[in-house]
Amino acid sequence: MAFVGLLSLVVVIATRGQGNPPVEYQVKAAFLFNFAKFVEWPSDTFQGEETPISLCVFMQDPFGGALDEIIRGKVINYRAVVSRRINELSDLRSCQLVFISSVEDKHLSEVIGSLKGTSALLVGEGEGFAERGGGIQLFQEDSKLRFAINVDSIQRARLTVSSKLLALAKVVHDQRPR
Repeated sequence: MAFVGLLSLVVVIATRGQGNPPVEYQVKAAFLFNFAKFVEWPSDTFQGEETPISLCVFMQDPFGGALDEIIRGKVINYRAVVSRRINELSDLRSCQLVFISSVEDKHLSEVIGSLKGTSALLVGEGEGFAERGGGIQLFQEDSKLRFAINVDSIQRARLTVSSKLLALAKVVHDQRPR
C-alpha cells in the first residue's frame, strides 16, 4: 500500500478508534513499517547482505502483537524485516529503527547518547520528541495521526529520507538551547 493510501486509511481508523489503544497502535505499527520503506540506510549499517532490517521497541511495548503482524513476511530492498524488544541501551546499536513509547520518553537523551555514531532511525510519540533530537515523532492532530521529521537528526544518523515522506511530514529542527 502506498504511503498516501495508508494516510487515508489512518484518517478512517483514527476517527473510528478514538480511545482504543489497540487500534491506535495497529496504525502506528503500520507507520513504522512504512517509515522503514521510505528511508535508506548507509551500506555500513548492515553486517552483510542477509542482515535483516530490525524494528526495535525500547522497553515498554504498546503494540502487543500488532507490529509483529504488520511485518510478518515483509521484505524491504531484499532484506527481511524483523521486530525486536530491547531493554538494554547497548542492544539498541544493532537496530535500524528504534521506537520509544511515551511511557519511556524520559529515557530519550540516554537513547540518543547510546545511538551516537549509528544510523538508527529514532521514532517516538512523546511531546516535543522530534525537536529534542528524535528522528520522527508521531502525534495526534484534529483526530488524525500525523508525524514530524527532524531533518537535523536524520542527517546526523546519515539516513536518506524519501522526498515523498518529507512532503507528508511537518519538518522540524533541533530545539535551540536558550
